[in-house]
Amino acid sequence: MDLSFLKNIRFTNNIKPFFTSLVIVFISFCLIRFVMFLTKKIIHITKFNEEREMTIKSIVDSLFAYFILTLAILNILSEFGVIKESTILTGASIITVVAGLGAQNLIKDIINGFFILFERQMKVGDFVSINEQYQGTVEEIGLRSTAIREWSMRKVYIPNGQIKTLKNFYKEKARVIIEIIVPFEEDHPLVEHTLNHVCAYINEKYEDKLYKIGNVNYSEFSLLGVVSLDGKLGGAKYIIIGVVNPHFQWFLRNRTYEYILSAFKENHIQVAYPKFLLHDDASL
Repeated sequence: MDLSFLKNIRFTNNIKPFFTSLVIVFISFCLIRFVMFLTKKIIHITKFNEEREMTIKSIVDSLFAYFILTLAILNILSEFGVIKESTILTGASIITVVAGLGAQNLIKDIINGFFILFERQMKVGDFVSINEQYQGTVEEIGLRSTAIREWSMRKVYIPNGQIKTLKNFYKEKARVIIEIIVPFEEDHPLVEHTLNHVCAYINEKYEDKLYKIGNVNYSEFSLLGVVSLDGKLGGAKYIIIGVVNPHFQWFLRNRTYEYILSAFKENHIQVAYPKFLLHDDASL
């Protein structure tokens, strides 16, 4: 901050430091106001999400304010003779070193937080899985950390810099996958007919919860048929899939399983389960 023009003004030794300090404070607050005005204009032009842009603006304004006020305090101390002018640069260097050595994780968290906000990886209310270790509903997203509420109602704070993998179950759409294993002895044409009826029922009753493309096309529940002959479970594996609005994926999964059980019971179709054969050694 160049205040060399003040040297041309004659003051008494007692008044000059106070006047210079007032000028420093005034210039500092003008710079802070200018930064706030500039970030507001930039964000207005980019037209990001309102909640996200206000968070980013707040962080950027704070960082610049801390930096400007730190330099202002060093200059004021220099004017009163508490520190030498050469110490100002030294002080700034010390701040940089401390930030580099003592706040590496903080800087890493903030950078990763920027990417999470800009790329819209998740938002408050989404159900996510982080690092294959934490799973729950997002309650808070900050540049420093993210907070999720687990099924057990425990609230977990995760530093953004530690987020390596992120699964968002509420991102645009979700595929429901239903696996049904039926004994080999069953009437498989009847099984296929029953499962197709289940798909038609789900598509009709929950049509508003299916993922729509435009106003017409959507991915209805459909039967893929037999996908494997699983001898371990003693039956043929059928798979039903459907693409739904993400908030209803578990609801529709459960309703589909319930209706399959009801339809199988009505048509006297059994569901396969592991079977063990016991041999009497005496008869061998």
